[in-house]
Amino acid sequence: MTEVCFWTQGTPWVKPIPRDNYEDSDFWINQITSDLEAGSSGWTYWNMILDQNGGPWLISPIHHDPDDNVQQPVVIINRDIKKICYSDVYYAIANFSKFDRPGSVRIGSVGAADGIRCVAFIKPDGQCVTELVNSRELNSSVLIEWRGKTLERPLPPISITTLLWRER
Repeated sequence: MTEVCFWTQGTPWVKPIPRDNYEDSDFWINQITSDLEAGSSGWTYWNMILDQNGGPWLISPIHHDPDDNVQQPVVIINRDIKKICYSDVYYAIANFSKFDRPGSVRIGSVGAADGIRCVAFIKPDGQCVTELVNSRELNSSVLIEWRGKTLERPLPPISITTLLWRER
């Protein structure tokens, strides 16, 4: 999956961008999870780092970009106050990029609960990484089983939780 970014043109429900923090982390985590379940081997958020004005940007006449082509980054560098801000989406995406490294292979996971998703990987060293997404607005709990061992794990509302299973 490539060239994914947060875009507001013609979307009346969004707040002005760029924003230091925004509450659509759950949307992006579900996008990544869906793409991985569909067989993607990588995922890129197009506008990773921009300034406090949502730029710099280029104008593409072919794509009919407006002159003010503001985008929402996951990291904002505020040039005026010399501050770097890492958004909620930055930390949410970090769950995948920190633990689901190149060479990992996605494995099947079974079970279902409304608003809860699971995607798992085996790393080259044999460890299992499990990403649990809770899109519910309430605390939840899941039972995870791997190689005969079971773990009950609480999941905070609107969250992603990463479990790393190590062999002993």
